Amino acid sequence: MRSESDSLADKSRLPGTSRLRFPFWSLLLGAFVACWLAFFFLYPTALNKVGVGHYRIEVAPERFHEIWFLDTFAILASNDTVTAGEDPYAPNRLDYMRRRHSYGPAWLYLRHLGLTRADVVLVGLAQGATFLLAALVLLRPRCARSLFWYLGIFCTTPVLAAIERGNNDLSMFVILAAVVPCLLSGRVAVRWFGVALIVLAAALKYYPAVAVLVLLAPAPMREVRWRLAAAVVALALVVWQVAISVPGLAVLPAPGGILSFGAVDIFRQLGVLGAWPQVVVILVALIAVAGWWRSAMLQEWQPLPAQRRDWIHFTLGSVLLTGCFFVGQHVAYRWIFALWLAPLLWWLPRDLRAPRAVRCLARVTAWLLLVMLWGDALFLFAVHRWPHDEMMRAARWMSLGLQPLTWLFFLCLLGFLTHFARAGFAGLRRDLAVREVGE
Repeated sequence: MRSESDSLADKSRLPGTSRLRFPFWSLLLGAFVACWLAFFFLYPTALNKVGVGHYRIEVAPERFHEIWFLDTFAILASNDTVTAGEDPYAPNRLDYMRRRHSYGPAWLYLRHLGLTRADVVLVGLAQGATFLLAALVLLRPRCARSLFWYLGIFCTTPVLAAIERGNNDLSMFVILAAVVPCLLSGRVAVRWFGVALIVLAAALKYYPAVAVLVLLAPAPMREVRWRLAAAVVALALVVWQVAISVPGLAVLPAPGGILSFGAVDIFRQLGVLGAWPQVVVILVALIAVAGWWRSAMLQEWQPLPAQRRDWIHFTLGSVLLTGCFFVGQHVAYRWIFALWLAPLLWWLPRDLRAPRAVRCLARVTAWLLLVMLWGDALFLFAVHRWPHDEMMRAARWMSLGLQPLTWLFFLCLLGFLTHFARAGFAGLRRDLAVREVGE
């Protein structure tokens, strides 16, 4: 049962936490985003100027066939390969770029729905539309300033590239977007459905397994323990299934440099190869977590009940991005999960109930997020007319120059994640102590 203080907190919502019917600013946000996407659809050559590698085939002099949803096409081509009795994990002759299938076997069941390469536009549009709907439901601007903040997160090259290529990170966003409403539901069965969604996403694309952290969200402690245990067992089964089905995860692409992110990138650019950079990166992450765990900066702050939705969304986006940063190297599509960071980073710096240090940390994180999302794109827009060799040299120095800011951004996210985990484990410890006393 909800306490009186919880009810009062809901009535005194902070900026960015209230709910309005038919909000004008949300409709305006949707209109701006639609116009942004429509411009690049009508003028696809502009995509390359902002860093999106759009492909086209010349079918006649001065006539081109625009290739949309290239990553969706690769998955459908893998399904067609299976239908033809061939190995989808070998170079695929049916794909434009002969790419191997680099994900779990669950994607290969799309052929049972009757989907083939001929349906690429339909599937790509459906995937993009559901992503846009899920994102617009989350982002609820309340004024002109918050509208421009959300546009600054939404209308970026990573989001544009993910939609243009029909990358399956869009599907991960849609699946995981339902996790937070599930966890906040008053029904036990619905909250357990959130666990199933995380396992499903992990079966489709591996990295969503780190989203298990959000299962520490406030709930009856017995339920938290059981859903964590169930998630670990289910994810272990997913790992086993992938291990026996996928012939080596080396088929996964390993991008580097500009329009990618990963803590090991700085080592690779400096010529340090092998497994040691990854080991060093993980050790640095563990040391940072230990430091944040002992820090008192965030200990005096906890979100109000009315802020819990944004706080869990923020945690979900942060753990996905941070997990990808500290493990491996990833294409910029992953930055679409930064949309989940946007609401909290808008209102927390303005929340006078929060300690000053917490507001400052949120403000620094927000500014760094803008640099992460816009730095590469603005650089590419400025140098896209340069000779290729000069542009590549400049891109290398640009990427190296952004590394300190990138590391600082993810260390800030680690602070918030550590705070979330610390609060969750503290609740589990208190519950165990109470049970021991009762016995």
